[in-house]
Order: sequence, then structure tokens, then C-alpha cells
Amino acid sequence: MPPTQNKLMLVAIVPEDLKDKVVDVLMTETSLSGFSLAKIQGFSKAHSHYNVTEQVEGYRNFYRFEILHLADNTEQLCQLLSKTNSDKRIRYWILPLIAAGVL
Repeated sequence: MPPTQNKLMLVAIVPEDLKDKVVDVLMTETSLSGFSLAKIQGFSKAHSHYNVTEQVEGYRNFYRFEILHLADNTEQLCQLLSKTNSDKRIRYWILPLIAAGVL
């Protein structure tokens, strides 16, 4: 596997109602070659933001975006994502990428 230099993986946890907006924004970003998206269930001990159904089920539905990007574009990418919601509901973390390729 070839090492990847200066690449990072941004993982963003996006509420269901913001998914389409985030997809649209990422699709127009020319510095990205693509991204991955999966539906996930988020569990938390803080149920104050859950609706009644979510409180009974014990989880909340979200989408997990995985965005491979150049380290130099991290700030720009975070700003782009923050523009999709004014109430700061997207959680994210950034991971170093050790290697990537096609098998």
C-alpha cells in the first residue's frame, strides 16, 4: 500500500434533516473527488434533544459522511460544512490517513 501524504479523513455526523443539504454542498466542492455516506444510529445519555420516538428507541438516526481530503483543505471543508446549518448540529472528527489505494 502506498503511503498517503498530506491526506486526512474528516468524519461528520449529520442529522437526517441536513443530509441532502450537505450532499449538495459536497458535490459542488471542486477540491473533493468524492465522499462516502452511511445511515447510522446515534446513542447518547443526553436525551433532551430526542423526540418521543427516539426516547423510546434509545437512539437517533444520523448520517455519517467520510470525506478524504488534503490537509491543506481542512479549514475550507469545515467552513463549508458549517454553512449548511446555523445551529451547530454537525459533529466531526479528523483522522490521519496512513495508506490508501485500490485492491
